Amino acid sequence: MIVMPLSALLLASVSSVPASPAPAPSVPAMAPSGGSLLARANEAPHIAALPLDGGAGDPQQAAPSAPQTAAPANAQSAPSADNAPVAANPPAPADATAPMDAAPASEPLVLRDPWQKPNRDIFAFDLFFESKMLAPVAHGYRAVTPRFFRAGINNAILNLDEPSTAINQVVQLKIGRALKTTVRFAINSTIGIGGLIDVASAGGLRRRPADFGQTLGRYGAKPGPYVMLPFLGPSNVRDGFGRLVDTFTDPVGFVIGGVFTSPGGAARYAMAGINWREKNDSTMSAIYGASDPYAFTRAAYSQQRAAVVQDATGKAAALPDF
Repeated sequence: MIVMPLSALLLASVSSVPASPAPAPSVPAMAPSGGSLLARANEAPHIAALPLDGGAGDPQQAAPSAPQTAAPANAQSAPSADNAPVAANPPAPADATAPMDAAPASEPLVLRDPWQKPNRDIFAFDLFFESKMLAPVAHGYRAVTPRFFRAGINNAILNLDEPSTAINQVVQLKIGRALKTTVRFAINSTIGIGGLIDVASAGGLRRRPADFGQTLGRYGAKPGPYVMLPFLGPSNVRDGFGRLVDTFTDPVGFVIGGVFTSPGGAARYAMAGINWREKNDSTMSAIYGASDPYAFTRAAYSQQRAAVVQDATGKAAALPDF
């Protein structure tokens, strides 16, 4: 998927995720760095644009649940440095052995964050924007529309991403997936009434999203530093570039227009953001169940994108238990 959140949301959401992804591991509590900024962030109920699936998957599959992220009341917070990754498990006992068939991880567990101070400022801005605009609009949308209508809109939005997905699957040399994606798009766009009904999934052709950030990872490109984008939420250097490529090569965009060049394109991306937010109250709750929402968001995004690249490369992602 090319975009997720509101305001020209160039987010691929909600990236491709394995068929039955394991729930994202919970993240330990971290002490906030920059008290006044975190205080402002915690006053806002949500974050504007958190594609924990990174851009091309079902956000609810990749989103962690609130119980996994809530820190115990008596938990001790570890000090947070500006460029410190989230702590993993304590060292294993000396006699512990790793599985013999474990493959090397294709992505780092937590992205490097050398720009943490500006990232936190942008994160606070996104929180404010989401709490004042995106969340109220999404809640109003839910209040005035029946569930079947929202399900149809969700199906139609995802269906519009299928041509871009197929292109990335071809570039990744996953020709079988690309053919199935093309058939899915043809079936849902015709029998499924423009994608409102997901007939293909009912027939066994499940959705396997892909994006250009994943494609770059497939061929060994490293994610680079973590970066928060205004309105768009978490990303990294590789995936941010991938979003631009997906946006400018999207076949549907050529037909209906881009987000900045036509009312149809702008409506598509705005509706995608509202649709994603309406579906992800649990994700927002999980973020605010963490003692440091910024650190939790960074870790969750990093792990999800590692899983996305794992799906393209076939390498095992070594994600420890937290």
